[in-house]
Amino acid sequence: MTTRIDYVRIKREVRQYFRYVMLSHKWEENEPLFHQVVHLAVYDLDESLTHDKLQTFCKIVRDAGFHWAWSDTCCINKSDHFVLQEALVAMFKWYQGSAMMIVFLRGVCSSSQRGALVKSIWNTRAWTLQEYVASKTIHFYTEDWTPYLDLELPNHKESPEVISEMEQAMGVSTQQLIPLRPGLSSIREKLRLASTRQTTLVEDAAYSLLGIFSVTGIPAIYGEGEGSLGRLLAHVLAGSGDVSILAW
Repeated sequence: MTTRIDYVRIKREVRQYFRYVMLSHKWEENEPLFHQVVHLAVYDLDESLTHDKLQTFCKIVRDAGFHWAWSDTCCINKSDHFVLQEALVAMFKWYQGSAMMIVFLRGVCSSSQRGALVKSIWNTRAWTLQEYVASKTIHFYTEDWTPYLDLELPNHKESPEVISEMEQAMGVSTQQLIPLRPGLSSIREKLRLASTRQTTLVEDAAYSLLGIFSVTGIPAIYGEGEGSLGRLLAHVLAGSGDVSILAW
């Protein structure tokens, strides 16, 4: 007697079990880092605003029925250059492959009216641009962890209110954002959108675009300053042959 192995079911069950949820937020002081949580349960961290942010994020993910939660603060060992390099390049695809992205809007309270998302600090950051574009399903939460505008939709990215605010914040229509995928397409549009965003470190203006351009040949060298953007543009120009991007 032989046992028939149902590989299709196995793959389906594995994919279901390993679905993951990612956090999108603006970094703050005293964020919990990799070395702080690698040997410690998240819920055992000392009390602080940023630790509470991570803990509440994990609770929401758990209560939604997922087993895996990912935050860029503590899920990347930034002391390992190779790990950091891989993360910078793969970030877009990681968000794209997530079951859901949770956006934490510091500075936006539960009583906020429409328009608060447009003005939020989250909507000014370079890294959150690719996170929003890449993610298929998004839930927006205020700083006291209530759904933004009390939205009850399974995907806030499809909410007319959110769509309207994001179009206003980014200066483009949702239809213009759909084609923005990793690679050397829509180069000028990607650069234009990125030019409206801010970073704490000068180099992140370039490194936050590595994933959206699928650039793998540029090492991250923090401390090089604006030379990082020059290296990125040179790489994109060489790969695309499109000199018009220099006019973005």
